[in-house]
Amino acid sequence: MSHTIEKTFRFDAGHRSLGFNYKKEETIHGHTWQLKLVLECTRDLDGMKTVFDTNDLAVVVKPILDDLDHSFIIWDQDPIFDDFLKVCELADVADKVYTVDFNPTIEGLVQHIYERISSELNLDCCVLKRAELQCASTLNASYERN
Repeated sequence: MSHTIEKTFRFDAGHRSLGFNYKKEETIHGHTWQLKLVLECTRDLDGMKTVFDTNDLAVVVKPILDDLDHSFIIWDQDPIFDDFLKVCELADVADKVYTVDFNPTIEGLVQHIYERISSELNLDCCVLKRAELQCASTLNASYERN
């Protein structure tokens, strides 16, 4: 027997993705991202009819999303990376540059976030089954390990 718990979080961040046929994705732009985490819990409900306190999940997720919130996510191989970082240093906002080692597409970001959270999550009876990331009302990506 198992229970599934889903919790949604939000953060705002900018990015640009390279390699598309349309210039739109290569422009510097941002989203209000919605992250839904799906946890599978294998233990029975306790006396309070819960499997775990969802605040324990937030303790792990919040610092990760704080890194992303109001940041600009940029690939370290982006041709503008060095110049962009210099501008951000001049503007005293370099601490909000979130550097990744992959093209920051929605698919890459959801996998990255999943891996960060699952590596830090330590709930006795639950595992992170899936992460879903939405950047617009019409675009959603998910990642799960089999």
